[in-house]
Formats: sequence, C-alpha cells, structure tokens
Amino acid sequence: MASSSDIISSTTDKINLSEVEGVVQSWIIDYYFASLCRLFRDRSVLEFRKTLKLFESIVDDLESSSHGSDHSTQRTICCFLARVMDGENLEVHYDHVSQITPLMSALPIWETLKDVSESDLHAKIKTLLIVQSVAVCVRKGHSKTANKTLQWLEKETELPAKLQGKLATIVSKKDAYDQLLMNFTLEQLLENIDTFLIAFSQERSSVFLFEAALKVVQARYGRSEKTSSEQEESEMTPSSTESNKPEENEEQVDPLVLNIRPKKKLFSKQIRDVWKPETAKKKQTTHRRTSIFKISRRSSVCSDLRSNVTMTSQPRRRWNAEEDKKLKAGVKKFGEGRWTMILNEFDFENRTGVNLKDRWRTLKKMEGY
Repeated sequence: MASSSDIISSTTDKINLSEVEGVVQSWIIDYYFASLCRLFRDRSVLEFRKTLKLFESIVDDLESSSHGSDHSTQRTICCFLARVMDGENLEVHYDHVSQITPLMSALPIWETLKDVSESDLHAKIKTLLIVQSVAVCVRKGHSKTANKTLQWLEKETELPAKLQGKLATIVSKKDAYDQLLMNFTLEQLLENIDTFLIAFSQERSSVFLFEAALKVVQARYGRSEKTSSEQEESEMTPSSTESNKPEENEEQVDPLVLNIRPKKKLFSKQIRDVWKPETAKKKQTTHRRTSIFKISRRSSVCSDLRSNVTMTSQPRRRWNAEEDKKLKAGVKKFGEGRWTMILNEFDFENRTGVNLKDRWRTLKKMEGY
C-alpha cells in the first residue's frame, strides 16, 4: 500500500499542491464552523471562545493566500454569534464607542445576513435583538445605558412607532417584568438563532471532514468488537477452506480507514451533500460583502453607526520589542508559515495570522534573516 508521502510526491508534478492544501483548509474551516454552531447551541461559552480564536486565524491565513476560498458569510455569522454570546455582559465592547453593547453591535451584522436567512425568521430575530438590547440594560439596573440604547435604536434602526413607545415606557418605569419583555425573551432569541444555524448549515456548509473522522472511529469500534469475539467464534465454527474465501458481496475497505476492516457496513451508500474537492469554491451569495467583520472583542465594527453598516478597520497598532521577540521565538520553534500554531503558543493581543506573516516579512528585510 502506498504511503501518504508517496501519494503527495506522485501528484506534485501534475497538480499545484497549494490548491490541494487550500481545499483541505476549506474543509478544516467548515469543521470549525460546524463546531462553533454546535457550541453555540450547547451554550458552551468557554469552548466557543477558544474555537473561535482558531477559526479566525485559519480564515485569515486562507483568505490571504492566492488560492483561498470565500468564507466571508461563515465569518460574518461567527462575528454575530460572538456578540450574542456576550449579550448580557455589558462590560464587553466590540466597537470604539464604549456605549455600544454586544447586542447593539450584533444588529448591523445581522442586517448583512438578510440574504442568507428566511425573511420571517430574519425579522423575528431582528425584533428580539432590539427588545433584548434594552431589556438587558433594564435587568442589570443600568437605566442610563438603557436610555442611550433606546436613543441609538431610534436613530440607527427602522424601529416601529408602537414598539418604540412600549420600550420607552419600560425604560422610564425601569420595569424588567413588563409583558413585552416576557414575550420577547433572551432564550427565544437564542432558540431562533439556533433555527437559523441549522438551516444555514444544511444548505451551505459541509461536514465532510467530520463524517470522514466519524467513519474512522466507527470502524475502530467495529474492529474492537471483532477482536473480542474472534476467539469464541473460531471455536464454535468448524474450519474449512471455503470459509477463507471472500464473499461475493463483501464490502470493500474504505481508503480513509487505514488497515481497518469493519465488521459490518457502517454507512449507507447514499451520498448526502459531501463537499468534493472540485467544489472548494462555494456558491456565492447574492448580496455584496462591503467589509470584513472582526470577531475579536474590542475590535472595530462600526465607524459610523448611522451609515447602514458601513464598516471601518481599527487603526493599525505598532509592533513592540516584546511582540517581535515572541514572533522570532515562535518561528524558531514551529517554523515560518505556522502562524496559527504561533498564535496559540504566544499572546499577541488579538493579532491575526496575516499580521504575523506581514511583520515577519518586515523583520527579515530589516535584520537579514
């Protein structure tokens, strides 16, 4: 049987290897996106944040390459989920303006996802976001913040007059148990977002890598069961030369399961939307992306909240000597190009893999590496 290195060597002359690596990275991004959706539905805050950091680094690296696929919609969804996850934490900010709470910051991002969500569901989630942006402040006893939030909503969203009047009454009375808040709860917001994630994943996201790994694990369990019962079966069944012949309909060994022959059929032969390599470039959405959202906290999302989601990037932060030292140590330990591993090993305060790559190029020119 040919080893993986032999397969790679034999195809390098025929196919651009970087394109193949781009497909693999796309599968990895899909895997992490599916994991983030699952962690959001499970409300696993700590694991969600840890996986989110890896997801952003990989997407940055892939989009900066010449063979990168477009994962902008998945990235935007993750930006949205991060803010909703922090919805009740008024100490967290994703924008330059400290008065912008996480749920307020999530609203313009949700607007950009209008073309990839069902219209009624999109409108319902928007209403829940508006109500909960005010409700969180009232529940926390921050009446001043609640007033500013309502004023912002009146200017920056298409707030219906009836809803505006009810929210104004809630804020003035500081009534956290008003019937409107009971009908539009945070839990309802999360459940409706769960519905959106399930629908989006079924139509636009691949779980090929997860299914392949699942197949390997199930095969291992099948092999374990066969090993434990092999001796007993051999004692009960008389030996014969015919028993050693393969049956006519015996299932072939899957190449993904190296040296493992499952005892029984593991999967149906029916193909269910497996993302093949030739489909690495996914179907483009109908809306035009005007910007790249930053997932990390305290990053720039809205430069002008009155301009219908016109985004700007955060001013470039200068590199200091300590960061250069960490970058050199990371390259020495893991090698050039391993930006994701370096980010996981050292703290660069929300810098991305692209930032590390650009700085390393500068250092090589300056110091003659």
